[in-house]
Amino acid sequence: MRKIFLALVVCLLCSAVSADVIVLDLSKPAEAIEYNEQGVWRDVYKDEAFVQSQGFRFSHVSSSPHYYNGFVASRSTTVLESANFDDQFGCMARGGVSGEGSPYLVAYWDAYAESLSIERSCEVTFPAPYYTAGFYVCNNPYTYYAIQKGNSYAAQFEQGAWLKLIVHGIDTSGNEAGTVEHYLADYRSEKPEAWTLNKSWEWVDLSTLGKVSSLYFTMESSDQGERSMKTPAYFCPDRLMVLTAPASVDESLATTTKLYYDRVAGAVRVESAEPMEAAVYNMRGALVMRQRVEGTASLDLSDTPSGVYIVRCGGKSLKIVK
Repeated sequence: MRKIFLALVVCLLCSAVSADVIVLDLSKPAEAIEYNEQGVWRDVYKDEAFVQSQGFRFSHVSSSPHYYNGFVASRSTTVLESANFDDQFGCMARGGVSGEGSPYLVAYWDAYAESLSIERSCEVTFPAPYYTAGFYVCNNPYTYYAIQKGNSYAAQFEQGAWLKLIVHGIDTSGNEAGTVEHYLADYRSEKPEAWTLNKSWEWVDLSTLGKVSSLYFTMESSDQGERSMKTPAYFCPDRLMVLTAPASVDESLATTTKLYYDRVAGAVRVESAEPMEAAVYNMRGALVMRQRVEGTASLDLSDTPSGVYIVRCGGKSLKIVK
């Protein structure tokens, strides 16, 4: 299922003929991010400090030396399995989408603080309205092990329990454009083998939100307290992707374009009735190859690393696994 979601978003990105794709990359922030010895952002308990990268600004509030809500940058690889606060700055993948030790965000949603203020505790604002594509999400260790083992406040999950992240899009008029829900833990099935508990990076498709000026995040859990849910309200996002123009598919070109994958030769054969450009993208949305096609062409992928790729040409796409 994860591969299907990823293929869909890359197809969406590739079909945006005149659109630029903007991807969050915390290794190249707008302002330098300093980390402590544990790999956690040094400004985690500094008020009026924000993580900013690729034009995205992530909310952050700290009202005391031991409290924050919003987003924190981290590159911690530590997972203590404690089901407690000492595991709040990590990620179950032990790094961002780029690999172990690479930077990512940790978010803490404080429902009670948000209820006392007009400010959203977990919000990302854009420098201009963008068309949302999606982002990756992974569970935080504090949340993960509280679900798996329980602690003095949160219940261990059993059949019927669930935790979900809700993404809200805000349009250019300041109104809610829609929401997208993603389950970080889902024990609703009567069959234990069908239960899911996120521990790796999963793609969340936001394309249905359309053009928005900001996103904010809330959470819901089956383990609910008087003021907020009892399950720790942490999650880890990375690689937020947006487009500067809407994606589109030229159906007339798609009907005259054919794509074939020759696994033995490690090449994709492209046939097109009209001159056009073919492009190959990896599953992170990065362009791997671009080639002009006039009639027929062969895209040689024999030297590319093993993995999943999307070939896009004339409004038609082909997913290959090599």
